[in-house]
Amino acid sequence: SVEEYQSVRSQIENFGIEELGDKLRKYDAKSPISGNDLSDPIPFNLMFGTSIGPSGSSKGFLRPETAQGIFVNFRRLIEFNNGKLPFAAAQIGSAFRNEIS
Repeated sequence: SVEEYQSVRSQIENFGIEELGDKLRKYDAKSPISGNDLSDPIPFNLMFGTSIGPSGSSKGFLRPETAQGIFVNFRRLIEFNNGKLPFAAAQIGSAFRNEIS
């Protein structure tokens, strides 16, 4: 029913992985492109995990768009290192913030 659909849709952010998978199977959700069945949901995090603090015991997360500069500039970084691997790169500044509080 429309009411049931609206109820599920309004609560979707609150579902756990198993409950979300159950809802996908219950409503026979399909890929809008291929029409194939959807796979079971899996945990996925687009954020970069890192350690915070002097001991590194606190976990923090970095936004991918702020960390991508190191990857985009990889060629320049390796040129600065005379083409030798391995090398380390660090990004310093206030661009990072803990996204999950």
